[in-house]
Amino acid sequence: MPSSLPTAPDILAVVREFLETQIVPAVADDQRFNVRVAVNLLATVERELLLGPAADAAEAVRLAGLTGIEGPLAENNRRIAEAIRRGDLAFDDPQLLDHLRSTVKDSLRINNPKWLVDT
Repeated sequence: MPSSLPTAPDILAVVREFLETQIVPAVADDQRFNVRVAVNLLATVERELLLGPAADAAEAVRLAGLTGIEGPLAENNRRIAEAIRRGDLAFDDPQLLDHLRSTVKDSLRINNPKWLVDT
């Protein structure tokens, strides 16, 4: 895509801001909830586009460290689950726990950062 065009996250941000500042205050109470849901969904998609690729890449690195195999996220997640079921990987393994904490934090940063309490 030509660099002169705004990026998808920028477009979403403009639409979200328009809905928040111009539409939400102007709609009737019975419609306000649905518009706020739409605003929240746009914000989630915006964060997914901005943060998702880095989160996926970091997860892939962590999974490769756990499995010893560089592969698709879904496949390596399946490998981890199977290793835990078989007892080959302890559920309290420090590397696994670090991976799970990091994955959940990355997911929360995208899905609902208000739920995230960084420690």
